[in-house]
Amino acid sequence: MKKTLIALAVLGAFASAASAQSTVTLSGMLDAGIRHQGTATGYDWNMGGAGSAFNNFTLSGKEDLGGGMNAFFVMNHRFGIQNGTINSAPQADGSTTFFRNVFVGLGGNFGDVRLGRMLMPLQEMNGNFDPWYGGYTVASTHTGGITATIRAQQAIYYRSPSMSGFSVHAAIAAANGQLQAETQNDFGSSAPAFATKERPTGFALNYAAGPLKATVAYDRNYADFKTTGVYGQYNFGVAILNMQFEDGDGLTSAAGLKEKVKAFSIAADIPFGAITGKVGYLRYNSNLAGKDATKFGFGGEYNFSKRTLVYSDIGKSSGDRLTDAQKKTQFDIGLRHKF
Repeated sequence: MKKTLIALAVLGAFASAASAQSTVTLSGMLDAGIRHQGTATGYDWNMGGAGSAFNNFTLSGKEDLGGGMNAFFVMNHRFGIQNGTINSAPQADGSTTFFRNVFVGLGGNFGDVRLGRMLMPLQEMNGNFDPWYGGYTVASTHTGGITATIRAQQAIYYRSPSMSGFSVHAAIAAANGQLQAETQNDFGSSAPAFATKERPTGFALNYAAGPLKATVAYDRNYADFKTTGVYGQYNFGVAILNMQFEDGDGLTSAAGLKEKVKAFSIAADIPFGAITGKVGYLRYNSNLAGKDATKFGFGGEYNFSKRTLVYSDIGKSSGDRLTDAQKKTQFDIGLRHKF
C-alpha cells in the first residue's frame, strides 16, 4: 500500500511539472452594435460588430523548453456576431477558419521567430496609434496602411527583445498565394489583382519608454507597392495624443491609375473616470486630381469593468475620392465584452 501511494505521489509530481511547463489559453471578444450608414439611395440600419476583429476567439499556448527557450502558438478565428458565419471576406472561397492569425514560434533571449499567417510589421503596429483600435468603428481616423500588406500567407516574422526601449520587427513572406484584398483600405487604395510577383517584406523600429511610444515602419507588398509609416503617441495624463503619417503607392481601383498617397491623422483619447472621449481628424491626399478625402470622428466609451463597455461614435467624411454613400454621416452604438 505504501509503495502504491509513493508511486502515485511521484506520478502526480511529474504531471504537475508537465502542466506547469505548458499552458493553453482561450480568449476573445464579442461586440454587438447597431449602425446607421449611408447607402446609394439613402440610409440603412444594420447590426454587427464595431469591426470584424472585435468578434473573435483565440486559442494560444506556450511551453517552457528550458534554458530560457519556449515554444508558442496562436490560432485566431473571426466570426460575424449577427449571423455566426466565418468572417474571412478576403478569401475567395470564404472558408478560412483561422483568418486573422495562425502561427507557431520559438522564443528566448534572442526575441522570437514566428511562422504562419499573420499581420506584417507596419499593419501590426499602426493600429496601436488609433483611439479606435485600428479602424473598427464608424468614427475611426486610422490611416489604414494605404496598400501595405495586412496579413501575409506563408510568412516568417522575427521580433527582437526590447533594448533600452527599442525593438525591431522584420518579416518576409512567399511570393505566391498573397491576396489582393489583403492590401485595400477604406479610402479606395488597392494593389493590382493577380500580380503576385514579389515577396512581401516589412520592417518596424519601435520605441517605448514612459509616456512616449513611436514607430517607423516600411512595407513592400506582393505587387512591389511600397508604404512607409511614422507613428507616435504621448500620454499627457489628461489625454493620450496619437499621430499617424503614411506615404505609399496605390491604385484608384484594382484596374485604375497608379497614385502616390500621403495620409495623416491626429487623434486623442480623453479619459473622465469610467468614460473615455475620443476625437480624431484624417486627411488623405493623392497626387492625382480629385482623389483627396477628409474625415472627422467623435465618440466615447463607458467602461462598466476592465472587460465590458458600451460605446457610441459619429463619423463624417468628405472629398472627391469618396462615393456619395461614404460621405453621409455615420453613427454606431454597441456593447463589447472581452474574455
